Amino acid sequence: MSVVGSFVSVYAYSNYYNGDEKLDDETLQNALISLVAIWFVSTVTFASVIKREFLHTFYDMDTALTYNRKAFLHLREDQDFEKSWSLTVHPDVYKAWGDELIKKWTLKNWNRWEEEKPAWFTDEWIEAVPNEYIPFEWRVKYKKTKGRVDDSQFQRRRGSISVRELMGGKEER
Repeated sequence: MSVVGSFVSVYAYSNYYNGDEKLDDETLQNALISLVAIWFVSTVTFASVIKREFLHTFYDMDTALTYNRKAFLHLREDQDFEKSWSLTVHPDVYKAWGDELIKKWTLKNWNRWEEEKPAWFTDEWIEAVPNEYIPFEWRVKYKKTKGRVDDSQFQRRRGSISVRELMGGKEER
């Protein structure tokens, strides 16, 4: 669009501008050709150095949400570590399509993870998982052993800290 707009601008300037300091057509054409050549060389250079697997992102119409969904669906059954990122690295994703995909995945595999204890299955990761994505029996256990709150109104992910906490006091809930 910017290249086409440049040609339209030069045309409009040449045919409709009648000011005293008007540039001649040859100067405008040379400037336009130079700019298009620079744009073309830059585009080709960029396309040649970018990782090929990301090239489609410049013409694909997927949003981040649909891209992450496709990525999750294309992961194999044994790629739990990669799937676990949907809850920790991209928490906004599970809010959009988590009940449909991620919740089923966590409920189905939680017992196995508790047995195998994969490296990514840490207390921090478990704390980031919403309560409804954890099987009921494990939520009860975590509530007793780790003090997990099973109240849907409780906000574990606060974006700010209170003045009371800064001064060393406990935040009231």
